Amino acid sequence: METLVTFPVSERHKKIGNSIIGGENIIWFPETGPAEILLVKNISFTFDHKPKFIQVIYAGTDHIDMNRIPEGTKIASNAGAYSIPVAEHAFALLLERTKKISKFKFETSMGIFKPEETRLLYGKRLGIIGYGGIGSKIASFAKAFGMDVSAVARGYTDHNADRFYSLENLDKLLTESDIVVISIPLTKRTLNLIGEKELNLLKKDAILINIARSEIIKKDDMINFLKRNTGVSYLSDVWWGEPELKDAGLENIVVTPHVAGGLSDDVMDLVFETAFKNIKRFIDGEPLRNLVNIEESYFVGREK
Repeated sequence: METLVTFPVSERHKKIGNSIIGGENIIWFPETGPAEILLVKNISFTFDHKPKFIQVIYAGTDHIDMNRIPEGTKIASNAGAYSIPVAEHAFALLLERTKKISKFKFETSMGIFKPEETRLLYGKRLGIIGYGGIGSKIASFAKAFGMDVSAVARGYTDHNADRFYSLENLDKLLTESDIVVISIPLTKRTLNLIGEKELNLLKKDAILINIARSEIIKKDDMINFLKRNTGVSYLSDVWWGEPELKDAGLENIVVTPHVAGGLSDDVMDLVFETAFKNIKRFIDGEPLRNLVNIEESYFVGREK
């Protein structure tokens, strides 16, 4: 059973694929052929045959128009492969804000030595919206900081969170949390999940971190809320209409340019290993991980 890789791959990462499913079973870009399995970044091409399985290299699939997928073809995301770098990034944003690193860096570079109060994470309640691989890893980091953890989870639970809520009880998590992290996939159900009503439930000094997708939050409601509530911070690795950054200049906003997943070779080693191991499961007839529910999928239209 052959796998067609539809994008350029380094020799380093080709070795990973070869070691997992065998190089004789892989058609590497730019070569092509009617393979039963595809490994893709995006689907901008027209199918000349019906593949049995499509593995996406990214954790998200909202950049893929599912209407292009042939009926009956299975498609899986690479969720979980980016858990460690994304969780690290969430805490980098959190520590930057609570410990005022950038502020002190700017002031000391100007010759200003001005100590002031910072915030403690120990004992604070962290609320996580979306408890997959990323959410669970964030919870484990939070426990190392001595934090109390609540999470909205659809099914998976573990010992890292102190309590779990359903999405229907999101209001309770927002009300009780000092810090909220959004790590839920963008679907038809989570599009515009958080608006004015939900934002008004946050504590007056809450920190909201988004390492998922910008479209989970209603932009106008978010910007207007932050203008009125300057004690609340919004720290995000995603932005509406990125790479455009309209309205990102407020003092209580920190934006990074969609880099939480990491771009280094060691991160990509894990990304390719996870993807090819899922392809191996398909070849061996084992249960697949991260199957996408096409009916629930939401199409944004830009590659992540």
